[in-house]
Amino acid sequence: MMLRIWKRMLVFFETPAGKSFRNGSIFALLFLIFFLWFRHIILAFIISACVSIYISDAFHNRREARKNILHRQLISFLEHMIIMLRSGKTIRHILLESWSRFPCPLGTYLRQMCQRLEIDPDLENALDLFEKKSGSMEVGLITAGIKINSRMGGDLIILLESLSTTLRESLRARSRKENLTMQSRLSANIISFFPIAALLFLYIFYSSSILDFFSTVAGTVVLVVGGLLEIMGILFMKRIIRG
Repeated sequence: MMLRIWKRMLVFFETPAGKSFRNGSIFALLFLIFFLWFRHIILAFIISACVSIYISDAFHNRREARKNILHRQLISFLEHMIIMLRSGKTIRHILLESWSRFPCPLGTYLRQMCQRLEIDPDLENALDLFEKKSGSMEVGLITAGIKINSRMGGDLIILLESLSTTLRESLRARSRKENLTMQSRLSANIISFFPIAALLFLYIFYSSSILDFFSTVAGTVVLVVGGLLEIMGILFMKRIIRG
């Protein structure tokens, strides 16, 4: 029961509403922690916002890594399908028997599709479920090709070989892009995190002086302006790097 609830929560957190709820919850928790530490609402808000952006970016990088794993698994899956088709197996038999050969995430999506096939024999409905659960453009390309082939006919092996080549080229292009942006991403994280680290360092060793300064009008203005510029700078750098 708890495992089922946990899986549903993970699915919910992948939706746009779930991502907003997750980010808002993280910000609220961080704001509470930093406010209890600093006893300064503006300082706690600024640091919480910056750290929340970094945590959100970490979730984004995790999703991108999962997409890359799925992309590589799909290439192997296409090669497996081609071999099985040449040995005389049907596409339905291949789908029903292949899910145990692949680990998560592809194996999970294939198992869900097979469960749908066992209940509903309509192949297109199962392929639609496969595409919806994965949320991957590459899966959508494969399912669209299979559905068109089932309706119009033709050599499915040639189609899958063409799809395999296309996925290989797109994976190679994605890898080149990641290699080019890796250094920029690392530099941006170091540069953007340095003001926050410096502020925390000053607070730890000169807490009374820092709080006294931020209690004045000039200190509040400096903190608000600097904090807004820091938040805007982090957001702009993240957006530029993501392209």
